Amino acid sequence: MSLAPFDAALLFAAAIAAGFANVVAGGGSLLTMPLLVLIGLPEAVANGSVRVAILVQNLAAVGRYHRRGRLDWTAARRLAAPTVLGGIGGAWLANQIDDASFRTILAWVVVAAALVVALPFQRWLGRAQAKGVAQPSLVLVWPVMITVGCFGGFVQAGVGYVLLAALTLVMGIGLVDANILKVVLVLAYTPFAIALFAGHGHIDAVAAGVLAAGQAIGAWIGAGVVIQRGARLIRAVLVVAAVASALALLGVFRR
Repeated sequence: MSLAPFDAALLFAAAIAAGFANVVAGGGSLLTMPLLVLIGLPEAVANGSVRVAILVQNLAAVGRYHRRGRLDWTAARRLAAPTVLGGIGGAWLANQIDDASFRTILAWVVVAAALVVALPFQRWLGRAQAKGVAQPSLVLVWPVMITVGCFGGFVQAGVGYVLLAALTLVMGIGLVDANILKVVLVLAYTPFAIALFAGHGHIDAVAAGVLAAGQAIGAWIGAGVVIQRGARLIRAVLVVAAVASALALLGVFRR
């Protein structure tokens, strides 16, 4: 579809904010996915289009981590296979569900993820890992990561927090390393998800391009800014915007 100038400008601004938030606080997709639906894209198309920006953003992030020697490729390879398998299954399922049902699911996912953002989630994960978590066997790794991947393939919004919980609480990985692995694992299944959504005609090239450009700029800005107290403000704004979007998706603001 062609975007009206105001919608394109609004989407571009939201994409910059999302890219920035993903770097310094997390949860950027809580802004972009509902906005795509609210400006008129069908739910399935919004779900597919947002993946292009995620691919561009995470490619840049993985390249940066690799150059700095921060990537644990052994752990990434161990976890990638079940995550990709789940991502493919989730993306396939997302392309089978009707738009009305997905809109409701997306709204409640956004509400749940906004609640997680509002709470000191990463601090809790860091404390849990510091107390020691047993390394799981492959018998546990595969079902957990398949489930997480399925969630990410089905609906991108909020998957970062689901991945962090799985990697720290179940896999016993430190929070810093888990944040890095999260980016790698999302990148691993995203090309397959894009292929499935594109095969069903569920990617809007214009919207995807605007998102990719905006999120790349936002991520670049965020990577060069050291934020401490500012991250709390960003999370607060993100929560308010996400909840408002979710209520709009549920039709609360309709007359």
